[in-house]
Amino acid sequence: MKKNLLLLVIGFMLASLVLSACGSSDKSGFPTGKFIDPNSDIGAGMEFNEDGTWKAFNSGYTLARGTYSVDGDTYIEETNNGNCPAPMQYKFSFDGTNLKFELTDQSRNDSCGERKMGFDGATYVLSK
Repeated sequence: MKKNLLLLVIGFMLASLVLSACGSSDKSGFPTGKFIDPNSDIGAGMEFNEDGTWKAFNSGYTLARGTYSVDGDTYIEETNNGNCPAPMQYKFSFDGTNLKFELTDQSRNDSCGERKMGFDGATYVLSK
């Protein structure tokens, strides 16, 4: 039960990320593609698509999905299917391989614990 809850939390965290075009990046600097949590032993991660959709997954199962936008170095989760309040903002940086998220003033008060944990200092690695 604890493992399933942890997987769900990791999934939500990952779900609120960005990617899908095998690591391509739009003019905002936010990457698209599939990103893996390097600390996960169950294949948890996030996928961000060029069309502004995302999904969080683990072990091949989709845990959450929604839409996102980007404003400068701010990732904005616009919608989700996990009943988490939206929109919610997180800072991001991408070095070509590692996608890192940090909390903003708004997300420090995020009532969706799984999502907050998934973005609070989290780094995801682009999957080749």
